[in-house]
Amino acid sequence: MGVGQSKHQYISDLKAFAAEDKPESWKQYDYVIVGGGTAGCVLASRLSEDENASVLLIEAGGDYKKELLSTIPFGWPKLPRTPVDWNFRSVEQPRNKNRRYPVPRGRVLGGTGQMNALIYQPGTSEDWDEWERMGAVGFGYKDILPYLRKVEAFTPSEKYPEMKPEDHSTSGLWKTSMAKHVAPLHLKLMEGCNELGIKSNPDFNGPNGNMGTGTFTTFINPTNQSRHSTAEAYLSPEVLKRPNLTVVLKTTTEKILFDTSNADEPKAIGVQISQGPNAPKYRVGAKREVIVCAGAISTPHILLASGLGPKEELKKVGVPVVKDLSQVGKNFVDHMAGGPVFVRTKPQWTLDYLNNPVSGLVALGKWLVSGSGPMTSMVAPGAAFVRTDDTNVKFDPTPGGYQIKDTTAGPNSPDIELLWFPLITGDLSGDPPKGNGFTVGAIVLKQEGSGSITLKTPSVYDEPNIDHNTFSTENDWHVAARGLRLCLRLARTKALEGIAIPKEHSKDYDDFYWPGDADPDQLTDDELRSYMEGHSLPIFHPTSTARIAPSAETGVVDARLRVFGVKGLRVCDASVLPRNVSGHPAVPVVAIAEKTADILKEDARA
Repeated sequence: MGVGQSKHQYISDLKAFAAEDKPESWKQYDYVIVGGGTAGCVLASRLSEDENASVLLIEAGGDYKKELLSTIPFGWPKLPRTPVDWNFRSVEQPRNKNRRYPVPRGRVLGGTGQMNALIYQPGTSEDWDEWERMGAVGFGYKDILPYLRKVEAFTPSEKYPEMKPEDHSTSGLWKTSMAKHVAPLHLKLMEGCNELGIKSNPDFNGPNGNMGTGTFTTFINPTNQSRHSTAEAYLSPEVLKRPNLTVVLKTTTEKILFDTSNADEPKAIGVQISQGPNAPKYRVGAKREVIVCAGAISTPHILLASGLGPKEELKKVGVPVVKDLSQVGKNFVDHMAGGPVFVRTKPQWTLDYLNNPVSGLVALGKWLVSGSGPMTSMVAPGAAFVRTDDTNVKFDPTPGGYQIKDTTAGPNSPDIELLWFPLITGDLSGDPPKGNGFTVGAIVLKQEGSGSITLKTPSVYDEPNIDHNTFSTENDWHVAARGLRLCLRLARTKALEGIAIPKEHSKDYDDFYWPGDADPDQLTDDELRSYMEGHSLPIFHPTSTARIAPSAETGVVDARLRVFGVKGLRVCDASVLPRNVSGHPAVPVVAIAEKTADILKEDARA
């Protein structure tokens, strides 16, 4: 149901750019934006509103309009390992049986917002206020709320009368809605959460925050029922016709180029680009700013490859040091799921039938013709957000009476998300087994431990070392385990009787459906921990690898997104979040991009 895009609006031939290493020969733009993802598309649109400012947007991937699967709401599970995915993998995780995690990241105009689960959440007010306390001055909730309102164009649904229109904006560019089609199992899972002491929440994005169980708002365009990423929202045909905006696709930024005549404060003056490790290299200049928006994995990768990072690490791989910045690539966090677990169900309750080629093709045809049917579904229609210290929730005791620390953003924010899919997804590293059921995981929202992104080689064409450093603290283990036991309790609530059909109890550890088939009253803590070691996964929300902080000792950028000790260089994407969000990160990234655009315009006028 997507709208066509004319080819002339994008450039993929780099011959217009200079091949020489002489700045005077480079084609110049006021702003060079590295990465046409969730934040980059916003900045390109907003900065090019000033007809006197020339803007270049560089994206390594191609046109999302040519990737049909990325426009279908229900297409998300099939997108990893396709051409729109960078297809990264983590380094071996020693506390997880030396497994390497898949790390899907969007390699397409629109970025990961073109291949994620379409969940629209602004973060809790306490998230924003916590970030401000950590150094993101001006990004507290009262300051960011106007930008959250500026972003959204919400279309209410008669199916959700308890949602109040006044709690949403209708004037933004990013179209949001409630999913048109929802699997019947979703409502039963919410009823099961109620049995466990988790209250219903009619609007995760309302003034009362995201605590409780409910249905997600999504960025599905209600007009044509297709994914509405920031590429679609902010780079409309009218925007792309602006003579001062140039969008280059299928082009990799190899490194940032600097004037180092002032060794104490180098100045970013452009970037080096190419279309392959052995392809010709071209240079382009930035008169005002280079803005790196490549995401929490690729942004530190590019900064490090450009000579910005811990000097000993750079020297070790042979990268000349431009600026010693100890925190580039550090403080890496991702939301880790205890699980997922898979629970058998009767077939009529789930969307597993769409994995059948015939049924899937029929549903695809219905979506293409009329924008209706199960392909308009969210893969993750809802969740439950809880606190591990909530005495109203029927948690199991922690092993040995371990006292879980409060790592939340505040007293009204969660530390666990129970996230479910009304189908069997597997771990996204391959096709799931045939069958009917649901997938559920307990996500640690505010983990204590952190990992890192480091260079494997000096080339951005070589995957970086992505180290989640998973479950590096006992507290993270216990939060995940407590949540995972709650998932198993959920599968055996009265609401799911006759729908979920787990075995009475199983100790068949090799069965795909274990521990979904295990009776939580008989499942030992050692069994659960062993399962988590072998099956826990990140849910692909990496953040904080170039975080906002008061100084270079604790972060990479200041509260105006300027890289410490470097002129003419900023970062704007999920890497700048001081900590991960108590939910899903796409909306905070867009709000930060909107505010960053205003900061850049303000600084240009100064």
